[in-house]
Amino acid sequence: MKPAEIIALQKHIGTVPDGVWGPKSKAASEAHLRKLMPSPSPWPEDNDVALTRFYGKAGDESNLVSFEFPFPTFYDGKRVLRSRCHRLIKDSLLRVLGEIGTRWTKQRGIIEEAEDYGGIYNFRKMRGGSSISRHSWGIAIDLDADDNGNTTPWPVKADMPFEIMEAFAREGWLSAGAFWGRDAMHFQATQ
Repeated sequence: MKPAEIIALQKHIGTVPDGVWGPKSKAASEAHLRKLMPSPSPWPEDNDVALTRFYGKAGDESNLVSFEFPFPTFYDGKRVLRSRCHRLIKDSLLRVLGEIGTRWTKQRGIIEEAEDYGGIYNFRKMRGGSSISRHSWGIAIDLDADDNGNTTPWPVKADMPFEIMEAFAREGWLSAGAFWGRDAMHFQATQ
């Protein structure tokens, strides 16, 4: 993001609007998103034991259900009409995507990030780690991976709009960009 965009974001989350994204801005963005989240959280804690207890075994494709995207979505330039996710997150994910499609269709700077689909279910380990990826349960979605990669710092270089993070937060989802400061493409149904 450009300094002016960071200043606008800082004003939105209620921290000093100086155009520099540091620990205070990160804490304010996390606090803002946490205020939007339902309490208690509908999702389990983010650890393999809690996830397995709540969602079942990672890689169990019998828990996956199909859904249709509510707005045009593309993967590698090709139209994607449907995908699969864990049955327990389907309704929530569709509410998030429906909100994004309804509220931001006419604002290209926001909707284009959501239209660039990066995937949901993928049974694998986390990139660069030994833990199981949240994609292995079908409870995480990636959007606009080209501009919001795993090691790209958000919001200084990654450009995932905060409006999309807010839509996911209203359903209790974690946004990696806001909570980890990187991997802004990644959203997961965990606490």
